[in-house]
Amino acid sequence: MSSGTASIEVGHFAELSSAVIQQLPRDIDSTTAQGWIENRAALQKVLRAALLPAAQSVGSTYPVTVNYDLSLAEMIKVGRYDWVNSDTTEKHFPMKGSGIKEVTTELVHFDRGMGSEDVLLELVKRDLRSAFIEELLAFGAKYPEVQRQFPVVALGSIWQHLGYRRETCGMSRRANPNPSST
Repeated sequence: MSSGTASIEVGHFAELSSAVIQQLPRDIDSTTAQGWIENRAALQKVLRAALLPAAQSVGSTYPVTVNYDLSLAEMIKVGRYDWVNSDTTEKHFPMKGSGIKEVTTELVHFDRGMGSEDVLLELVKRDLRSAFIEELLAFGAKYPEVQRQFPVVALGSIWQHLGYRRETCGMSRRANPNPSST
């Protein structure tokens, strides 16, 4: 609910809240209870993981170093990609930021096909955001084998192709930063 978008009717929310409260363990000790009271962010994360199972992490987090001072062409060169779509340009995907930053990435897999908007809503529910092209390319350069196992997409960088078709960047078996329609 932190996004301000209600995704459940008030009556259902009240019923769910009641069911959760009824199922809380009664044998919890006061120290543990106080720990949850004082660390509500951790409690929220645990509850989200338990109650919103549609999105799951593929594995652990992946730390990457993003050099925002590199051009898109330089980032692609560092990644030594097998193929690059000709539409993957700074005109279509402008670079943002400056300096060198450490970023922690987390891959999220959905057990079903989903549109971009639904994926973005699920990420908000998990207190995550989608990666930008700079982070995607840094990830691909550091972990080249991951995108050969399954496609990796960054919905944070979007190009409006022909004014109506949304294109995002992703990498797949061929290890290509390749715009794909959403």
